[in-house]
Amino acid sequence: MFELDKTDLLIIIQTLANMMILLGVALLLPSLIAHYSNETIFFQTFVTTALITIIIGILAKKLIKPKKALMKHAIISIALGWFLFGAISAIPFLFLGLNPIDAFFESISGLTGTGITIIPNLEVLPSSILFWRGLIQWLGGFGIVVMALLIYEKPETAMNLFSAEGRNEDFFPNIKKIARMIVAIYFLYTFIGIILYLISGMNLFDATIHSFTSIATGGFSTKNNGIGFFGFGAAIVTIILTVLGGISFESHYSLLTGKFKKFIKNPELKFFFLIVIIATILIFINTYFSNENTYFESFFYVISSLTSTGTIFGLDLSTLPALTIFIIIILMAIGASYGSTSGGLKLWRILILYQVVKREIHRAFLPQKAVTPIMLGGKIVSEEKALKALSYISLYLAFILAGSIIFMYAGFGLIDSIFTVVSAIGNNGLLTISQKSILLMEPPLKILLTLIMIVGRMEIVPFLVLLKSTGIGSKIR
Repeated sequence: MFELDKTDLLIIIQTLANMMILLGVALLLPSLIAHYSNETIFFQTFVTTALITIIIGILAKKLIKPKKALMKHAIISIALGWFLFGAISAIPFLFLGLNPIDAFFESISGLTGTGITIIPNLEVLPSSILFWRGLIQWLGGFGIVVMALLIYEKPETAMNLFSAEGRNEDFFPNIKKIARMIVAIYFLYTFIGIILYLISGMNLFDATIHSFTSIATGGFSTKNNGIGFFGFGAAIVTIILTVLGGISFESHYSLLTGKFKKFIKNPELKFFFLIVIIATILIFINTYFSNENTYFESFFYVISSLTSTGTIFGLDLSTLPALTIFIIIILMAIGASYGSTSGGLKLWRILILYQVVKREIHRAFLPQKAVTPIMLGGKIVSEEKALKALSYISLYLAFILAGSIIFMYAGFGLIDSIFTVVSAIGNNGLLTISQKSILLMEPPLKILLTLIMIVGRMEIVPFLVLLKSTGIGSKIR
């Protein structure tokens, strides 16, 4: 059994320090909005929280002698990081009058890019809080880890931390170069999104926040009716940005550097658009005959579901036909590309599952000693990677099953329970239950839903490693 000793704890604190400094700097941005908007209480809140966070991070860096972080330290740091940063990011929400559980729920929903809100009326919120909600989704989209990698001194630590977050980009041999490229691409698309939203008719404030949340595939909005409030043009921009967010950073690098052939041949990209076409047709046919929907809304919700954005378009999902709801559940569970800002299982794992099943069928017609490698995109997928992918799919489904059973015990219906849990673990945010149901949900269920969001964002394994390291999961062998 792995147990943390003093040295391990110091390494983990040291690893979290850089991320704390960056989070503290991020907290200063909404303070500028608060100052401009004469929101004195929130100005003081953001500045005080920022300074304390930055000072603690700097002290941790100065007082703890730098040491090499192994993979176990990186994994535990990632797991602890989501809880720690969720707690820090929740502080401004406390000054709205939210209790600690609700504030933490809202914070985690933002950071993980889930987008389920606990706030009943967004349109009366202070401007600084609206900005903070958008900013934490934007930060969570590419990961505070990526930002921290820009200032890491030790390449081994950076590599372990990068891998522990579930990233596999290899378009540069140097981790810092990968981090810089990811940040550059992210900033570029965010800026383009702001321009497009301005052209669609939004003001600069709304355009900035929606560009943040769309490219991060998060879904938070400044309006109760979501992007539907701003009309058709804004919805088109949202689709463009969320599709960009659902494509891996490696693919974006290929596209922006003129490697169009490599971009087009990406198997995940082909699979993504195939799913979009099939799902859109199925939902359109299903809703057309029930007079519930239009072609555009069908397409919008397919993109919103598959990219795990969860952006709403003014439609009550609970009114949709059962088949449409079932399709949306499948899309939320699948998710978009590996190495993107989206949640879910990721298309890469689904493709590996397909290739493994296909190989097993073909083996029945081949000689017993025949070598049959798993191929994906013209490359061989190692047995180890395939096993990890299949194991993750099994864990993912197990968490959905367990969470759904708990929600059904709490009195929720079968479809609502499955839909809510899949939406949370896939960091999606679409719901068939009402806003009132979220507000009135018992605290244990809110805590469970928050935990599911975190587990989905950190991709389960770091959470299990954290449990084992604390002794809670001592029976995990």
